[in-house]
Amino acid sequence: MSSWFDSRRRWVLDEVAEPRHVTGAEGAEFTEPMRRLRTDMASVRTEGTGGTSQDYDAVLLALGIHVGLAEKGDDTSFPAEPGKYAPAENAGGGRISGAVGHLVELGSVQLIETDLRHSCGHGKRREQTVGHVVSRTTAGGGHIRCETPLTKHA
Repeated sequence: MSSWFDSRRRWVLDEVAEPRHVTGAEGAEFTEPMRRLRTDMASVRTEGTGGTSQDYDAVLLALGIHVGLAEKGDDTSFPAEPGKYAPAENAGGGRISGAVGHLVELGSVQLIETDLRHSCGHGKRREQTVGHVVSRTTAGGGHIRCETPLTKHA
């Protein structure tokens, strides 16, 4: 059983490609490699278990249920396996039609960070631990025109 507190779920920019000039031609492609801006490794850290939980699948399944991405009885844990970084794009992707100007391709990931209180084990071997989980849900991407002014709320 897990309880969650100080949970944060937010989108972060994690990749960007060099600007590309687009003339509005039909089907302009982005093929430049993306450059990694940050690396948020998925992790489950708990106190009293040497820093890592032996029961991390149960913790991640409980988190998936908590954020609405899993249901009780699912046999999968969560998209981000501990010790793994979000996959990097080798090259840009997609076609742009009708855009004119300098465009930058962006990649993002939705991070979930939360503290937890978790019960590990069964019967007399049941122990309470506290810890911190970093995971992610989905990746996203898009393009932005370099000429677009940014607002205070962007």
